[in-house]
Amino acid sequence: QRWKSYYRVYLAPPQKWQQKLTATSCGYIKRDNRLCGGMDETRKRARTGNEEEACAPAAKNPQSPESTCVAAAVAKIAELQAELEALKQSHSVVVNELNAKVNTLQESLSSTLQWVRVRVEALKQSHGVAVNELNGKVDALQTKNESLTSALQWAYAVEEIPRQHWLERGHDEDYADAMENLLSSMEESIKDLRMGTVSDSEFGENMIKIEFILQDEVENYIHADQDETLMPYWKELAAALRHWSEYHADDKRLEVEIVYIEMPKAVLDILRPAFKQSRIERVYFENCRHSNHSSGYMADFFKQVLQSNHFITRVSFGILEFAQEDVKTVCGAIESRNAGSQPIEGLGMVNCFENGIDTQTLKTILASITTSRTENVVLKLSHNGMSSREAAIIGEFLNSNSCLSELDSAYNQLNDADAAVLSNALSVNTRLEKISVKNNRMTENGRLAFLRAVFDISSLSSCAASNHTCRVHGLERDISVVNRYESFSLNKWSKIFSMLALSSEDSFINTSLLRGVPAQLVPLILDRCNDVGCIDNTQALTDIYLELTSTTRCQK
Repeated sequence: QRWKSYYRVYLAPPQKWQQKLTATSCGYIKRDNRLCGGMDETRKRARTGNEEEACAPAAKNPQSPESTCVAAAVAKIAELQAELEALKQSHSVVVNELNAKVNTLQESLSSTLQWVRVRVEALKQSHGVAVNELNGKVDALQTKNESLTSALQWAYAVEEIPRQHWLERGHDEDYADAMENLLSSMEESIKDLRMGTVSDSEFGENMIKIEFILQDEVENYIHADQDETLMPYWKELAAALRHWSEYHADDKRLEVEIVYIEMPKAVLDILRPAFKQSRIERVYFENCRHSNHSSGYMADFFKQVLQSNHFITRVSFGILEFAQEDVKTVCGAIESRNAGSQPIEGLGMVNCFENGIDTQTLKTILASITTSRTENVVLKLSHNGMSSREAAIIGEFLNSNSCLSELDSAYNQLNDADAAVLSNALSVNTRLEKISVKNNRMTENGRLAFLRAVFDISSLSSCAASNHTCRVHGLERDISVVNRYESFSLNKWSKIFSMLALSSEDSFINTSLLRGVPAQLVPLILDRCNDVGCIDNTQALTDIYLELTSTTRCQK
């Protein structure tokens, strides 16, 4: 309605205006009741089409107060419109900023909620793991408690075998005494395994030794016969081995020895699961034969044990008769182990062949240990009737500089010629650290063959080229003092110093021995001779040198 009034006033001629205009601060135009007559006349003029006449009065007086007021109103309207647009834009900016903040808060809230959800799930899982761990510990303690309870029940419930039991089976009083000692020893070993006190055993650190000790009139050892009354003891020993391995082993390993007790298949079947699972490092069975066919059971027993238990690194047998097929079974298991990451480090077959070891069996044994990846393999072949045929095979084996570090060939039939074969192999072998030739058929000639291999005094060069790693044990006149140090270098220089010092007649060292030595090496030799480690404090090496040179020690 306001804009209609403005329209009428603006089109009416100035002289016909009867309306008093008043411009307010808000830009509104007010009129009085007299305006109606003037506006009617103006309309009439507009209807007649005389537009010039209708518009002429406005053009004739553009600077009138009314025109100025209208212009101000238009300007004010434009200003308000501009202000409105500015407010709209400002409002839009504020709204956008608020929307951005809302979005940011929503994202932050969403991220926080996601973190909370993840944390809740993690706590649930952690709680579940903790609960499972606690349940596992509870179960383990219950199992341990049940195991200990079972052990206590066995300890109290086991019926003591009366002494009369052994006498009724035709054994004498000494046998009954020895059997009582055996059972007492087994009970003590079972208790140590159950209580975790094996390291305090009288037999040595972490050793379980089940041994029957009885000798006849000529001091030959007698083995204990298998008896059904012993079966509960074997069963409890097997259970105790598993218990110790599960609850007390930590990083320790056991050494288990069973000596002079018959072990038929029934006993091996009881022990097999425990030997497969327990933390045993070394196993030694001596004179455990039950019958002529038990060696086959024994070989199969160790085949299965070695395949399953990779803690075992050394296996030894004593006074157990093995057939060639039995040896193949055991050696095949060793080769399988050596192909993996836990090789066998030692094999012992002592007095295991009724008529002596044959060459094919010896080759099988040597071939099996050659596959080991370790550099410290021990092989024990004493009491096997080895002679020149076997010495040639062993010499060829040593010439290959294999991984063998210790060889026990004591109590065989090796002679001086065999000593020469073995000593010649030492000239190229640098890995063998110990060889035992005790109680063979070697004389002084055989001893000198070994001595020259480890201490050749013909010249400094020959001395330097001698074997400086292997100690020879068991000769009637001992020469194990040679190469007594673990250091290859120290062994070599102690010999060179002995030659330089002991061959001199009137000075500290015999400089004539240095004539063939390159000049640039002489200071090195003299400096080495000054090494206190090369001094022969025991004088044993001096005696060896004097013997080789057929010289006697001067009296003070």
